[in-house]
Amino acid sequence: MREKYTEKRIVSCYEANANHLLRPAAMLDIMQEAAGRDAANLGFGYDDMIAGNTAWVLSRIKLIFHNYPKWRDEVTLKTWHKGANRIFYLRDFQLEDSVGNVAVSATTSWLIIDLASRRMVRNSTLAENFDNSAMGDAIAEQAEKVSLPKGAEPELVDTHKVVWSDIDTNGHVNNVKYVVWALDSLDYDLVASKSVKELLVNYDCEVLPGQSVDLYRFVESGDNCISCYVVGKVGEKCAFSVKMIF
Repeated sequence: MREKYTEKRIVSCYEANANHLLRPAAMLDIMQEAAGRDAANLGFGYDDMIAGNTAWVLSRIKLIFHNYPKWRDEVTLKTWHKGANRIFYLRDFQLEDSVGNVAVSATTSWLIIDLASRRMVRNSTLAENFDNSAMGDAIAEQAEKVSLPKGAEPELVDTHKVVWSDIDTNGHVNNVKYVVWALDSLDYDLVASKSVKELLVNYDCEVLPGQSVDLYRFVESGDNCISCYVVGKVGEKCAFSVKMIF
């Protein structure tokens, strides 16, 4: 059986929020870098894909925060490629504390695009040579589609003009930026006093330099949680949707 890619790290001050807890966006940054390293070890990393004029594009993410690591905590990140399910290539993650308890579980769904046409392509080797059950699941179900509650009427809360710092190595807005925008669209008192328990992100289309993204928000309070939805649109086209449960 293949081994899970594993790396130890210390939660840095720039990865923590004002409450000294690991920021969700920082968790996504850590995941992204580890995914790239493991993919390179397996022969389908950034350089391998670019050689074939293709690239990985993240389509969906789901994270469950069981217990937030704090600034200066030692943590261990594990990640593994799980093969393909229909159009998606699957990768899971677990972040463990210093004694091995799972602090964060995550599952991600990826697509491969042709860099010239920007269209999806398939890689049968990645789909056929990896067994979904080879190393288990961090989260058994694939990240699902974000759907607004029936009758929801999101309000426009901000418009973000894409700037230089938003753009990644593929020439479009980096996936982590959408979560930063979504959290920044919420009321400060909410994000300062409560932590995200679950995070679900759908990436529907790439956002490019110079474009403007309208951010729409809908908040729904339940008995034991608050569910916040943020949808980003470029004109009438949906670019991404985020669901956060506090």
